[in-house]
Amino acid sequence: MRIARSLALLGLASLLGCSNVNSKEVFAIEKTGVYHRAECPPVHMAKAVPMSLEQARAEHLKPCPVCKPDLQ
Repeated sequence: MRIARSLALLGLASLLGCSNVNSKEVFAIEKTGVYHRAECPPVHMAKAVPMSLEQARAEHLKPCPVCKPDLQ
């Protein structure tokens, strides 16, 4: 039931032009000043703050050299 509801919401979001809302979300680790993709291991090992890619760039954070979040 939950999966069907999620799929319905995704369909509605794409109709409204919101399908890529989370595609540019990155996770910043304040201590290191580096931002990552959600699946990058450091995100799960430290306190990471979700933010938009644009916000991370505006705050002069550095992209992770491993997961390369700028290439999303």
